[in-house]
Amino acid sequence: MFRFNDELLLSESDRDLAKKRYPRVFFAINHPALRDEFQRVDKLANAAKKRSRLIGCLTLAFAVASLLTFPLEPLIASVSGNALTSISLFKAIAIIGAVCGVLAIIFGNIGLAFGQAKRRWLQMRLKTERMRQWQAQYITAHMADIVTAAGSEAAIADYVETRGLAFERFKRSFLDQISSEYTKYTHREAVGHMGQTVVDKAGEKAFWIDPAWARAAARKLPPDPEGILDEILSACEETRLLGQVQYTNYILSSEGSFWSLPRKQISILGNVMFALVLMAFLSNFFALLVAIWPVQAINQTVAASFAIIFAILAVGTRSVEEGLHPQRELARMELYAAQVNTARQQFISSNSPARKTDALKSLEKASTDEMIEFLDANEHARFVL
Repeated sequence: MFRFNDELLLSESDRDLAKKRYPRVFFAINHPALRDEFQRVDKLANAAKKRSRLIGCLTLAFAVASLLTFPLEPLIASVSGNALTSISLFKAIAIIGAVCGVLAIIFGNIGLAFGQAKRRWLQMRLKTERMRQWQAQYITAHMADIVTAAGSEAAIADYVETRGLAFERFKRSFLDQISSEYTKYTHREAVGHMGQTVVDKAGEKAFWIDPAWARAAARKLPPDPEGILDEILSACEETRLLGQVQYTNYILSSEGSFWSLPRKQISILGNVMFALVLMAFLSNFFALLVAIWPVQAINQTVAASFAIIFAILAVGTRSVEEGLHPQRELARMELYAAQVNTARQQFISSNSPARKTDALKSLEKASTDEMIEFLDANEHARFVL
């Protein structure tokens, strides 16, 4: 079994397994140049994502720290017991709070750092997803060529050379122009143009990276007495189709990294917010009771300060949720999972290669739509109070 979401055969063990299981079509599913470029860009994307999330969380931390400045004053006065000491300490904290507030505005609202890091991450992620789709779409569109080339060293060499030239064109026209290409996927007008929100017939083919591939995929498949077509279809099912099923199953689970799983984010952040809001209400209720029935040993202002502190922390937690937008991520992935499973059921239940190829096309359209929704959601997400 291949690792999920690894249709590019990134690991040597996967390549060895694929070569054993699909020896006659290995040349079609193995693309070293694309794999090398993907791995290079994927490292950049992961680094940019970490930097973006770090800056976003720091923005919220600065904002929360700034807002906590004044609620801390009664606590400082109560703990220090000396008026001059408390005043000096509070002035120092106030300066720190003011600096944190300025940093929060710069990093968050102006987006001087966060916006650049986030866009860098999304552009690199767009590159990697389009490379995955390029590989799958090229194979789907050139099934007939793969069947014809298999078994002939000269024909395989021609296929690999033609594919290499096509990938170089893709690199020049898309990967090297990602700043301008990115706009097509993040403007809502462009989203509709890409087929995300339209229902016309043209929109059904808008997912193809190269429009010519739609015509190539529509060609009648040649006779295949040696079962080459079955082999390439089986390879597509295991590396791409089943890989996407496993990927969606993982993302929809709650066992894994907090930063990757929306269901886990909803659960943890929801529980934290509930606890903080509850503590805020209890502190406020306690402060009101002290106001009604004064207790000499308890400072009403201090109790009220705790209520404000918990409320600010709850708002900060809510802002983390807004930045991660797990509800939208979960809805997006649930829709994609349903589409992937539909494509797989169509593939499994189909007896003809043409119908199985149609299932692969459906998967690629769903993959493109999911990618556009991912970019749109994250482009508009912000870590701000």
